[in-house]
Amino acid sequence: MSSPTELKHLPSFVLGKHYIRRKEITGRYGGNGQSGIAQSRTSPAIFVFMAESGEHYGYSDSFDDRGWLTYTGAGRRGDMKLTGSNLAIATHAEDGRALHVFLNHGRGVCEYKGEFAYVSHVLTRGPDSEREDREIIQFHLMPVQSEMTVDQDLLVVEEESEETQLSIEELRQRAIAACKPQVADGNKSTARRQVYKRSEQVKRYVLARANGHCELCKQPAPFRKKDGSPYLEPHHINRLSDGGLDHPDHMAALCANCHREVHFGESAAVCTHQLQELRQASK
Repeated sequence: MSSPTELKHLPSFVLGKHYIRRKEITGRYGGNGQSGIAQSRTSPAIFVFMAESGEHYGYSDSFDDRGWLTYTGAGRRGDMKLTGSNLAIATHAEDGRALHVFLNHGRGVCEYKGEFAYVSHVLTRGPDSEREDREIIQFHLMPVQSEMTVDQDLLVVEEESEETQLSIEELRQRAIAACKPQVADGNKSTARRQVYKRSEQVKRYVLARANGHCELCKQPAPFRKKDGSPYLEPHHINRLSDGGLDHPDHMAALCANCHREVHFGESAAVCTHQLQELRQASK
């Protein structure tokens, strides 16, 4: 069993702050120092770098009015494939790795744009670096700092009777299937509906798995909600934040006291280490 001192450090960056890539990002946490998608070798993280101008390589990255990012995958020549670093983005939740996005301003200086979560991807056509037509992967990434609330027209209503009849294994299968990479139709509203539905499926399973007990201190939930269910809070083990879509293998259901301790307590690193080992042992 590993010790708390061997806990992989969770990268932390300040929104809007500028960092030197080779010293403070890939230089500190590991990963390719030049590619647009760098997978950390020492931490559960993937670093995504946007270029200020990449149209001549077939790249076109942009934010919409809600802060969602459309990010073009890796590959300068020929059709892009959902392999390597592209697959790493699509499966980051399953792998328990956070996506940190930076805007490259040149000369190795990058501005931190926040932590994001993969929602879906679309396949489009465009030129490669040789001006040849090819298939391009564009990812839909959601900022995890955003509130998980939506307009009424985006809400997904589940049948309560159906959910209460599902076994714990059926809930698990639904949650895991919801996190699989999927090709979208390009409609942002559809993508938003999908992400909120997935989030609810994952949380529903994680809470059911806990069976009314905190997965850290093992004590019963401190109280029951108005609907009679035990009150526990979903926590993302490999993230500093609790927003966005994640995977049940990297989430825990905690009582409010343990949840606050994991985030703000002096023993936060030890608690996170315990949760990581717990989830690893249950696989």
